Amino acid sequence: MSKSRVVQGMVQSLRSSLIVLLILVLSSSTSVSTATVEEFSVESTSLTVYRDGLVHVAQTIVVNETVPYFTLTLFSNLVENLLVTDENQTILDYEMVGQNITIFSLGCQNVFLEYDTVALTGKEAEVWTIAFWTPYNLTLALPLNSVLMDFNDIPESIKIYDGKIQLALLSGFWEISYVVLIAKPPKFVVSNLASNPDKVYVGEKVTVSVLVTNVGDETGSYTVSLKIGQSVEDSKTVTLKGGQSTTVTFDVTKSFPGIYTVIVGDLTSEFTVLASPTFPFLELTAALVVSAGIVLLFLLRRPRRPNVKKIFRSNPYLRDEDKKVIMFIAEKGGKAFEAEIRSHFSDMPRTSLWRLIKRLEKFDIVKVRRVGLENQVELKK
Repeated sequence: MSKSRVVQGMVQSLRSSLIVLLILVLSSSTSVSTATVEEFSVESTSLTVYRDGLVHVAQTIVVNETVPYFTLTLFSNLVENLLVTDENQTILDYEMVGQNITIFSLGCQNVFLEYDTVALTGKEAEVWTIAFWTPYNLTLALPLNSVLMDFNDIPESIKIYDGKIQLALLSGFWEISYVVLIAKPPKFVVSNLASNPDKVYVGEKVTVSVLVTNVGDETGSYTVSLKIGQSVEDSKTVTLKGGQSTTVTFDVTKSFPGIYTVIVGDLTSEFTVLASPTFPFLELTAALVVSAGIVLLFLLRRPRRPNVKKIFRSNPYLRDEDKKVIMFIAEKGGKAFEAEIRSHFSDMPRTSLWRLIKRLEKFDIVKVRRVGLENQVELKK
């Protein structure tokens, strides 16, 4: 009888130990799983497809700042222009093994991952196909002038944004076919030339305005030259997207009476300058002295605009995209925030634009400084 009780006690003790061990194992598994889930979460993912099949991937990732690193699977192991930054735009270190990237994010709250890949798209005849598997919901933007041909599943939504087809896709495998229509190169039409007012006295301002429209599909730049008679009075360069229009204005003052012919492209207009009404000599002298003082003060205090032509002559190796960025900064008064430049050159990948700015800084053409939470790019005088 005592042996039976001893055996029962041992069995009961063993059973209790097994239960405790099982609870510990389950608790450990749960904590490990929870820690893994809390390391990071992908907040947003966007894929932008370009006409040549290149795909730009941009992801915003929320991370646990106490975790030293986390590992994420890329859409392909064939990537270029890879850039990883935190919420302060500080570049982070990373390691890649195959299609997995390990990002060292200790102390970060948000991580921004960008890269380009040509491995997701293929072309047969005139039909492009993009195929990929995604564990996240994402947004896919097709090139300008694209036409959807086929898809393996129904997208969450299909919209047109800034002239491009944009699809909201849920997680899973996607295969989408499309055709890119031939884009018309930039072509500019000048219209609506006007001089306002068309009659002024000597020294008064006339505003000459003209409407410039890009009737092509692609972004391009156009220089508007204002002629008074046969002499070029002023010129301005504008950059417009396909289908975009803008009004360009010039302020003109003349010191002598007469009828002046205004020429912009093939358009002509005119305005009349009248002799000033007579008034006592002393008042005229005083007015001239005051005007001369104001003009002199304006000339002395007016900031010098960057000499773009001089920059181009001194740096003959500059590429077309370099010149366009320099001209845009000059039009902004010689200074522009990085966000403004990115918005203006939205067709250029963010990483490529940042490398362009750093290249101009290396050539001593611009300087980059921190203003608040943003980078300001300034042309050197």
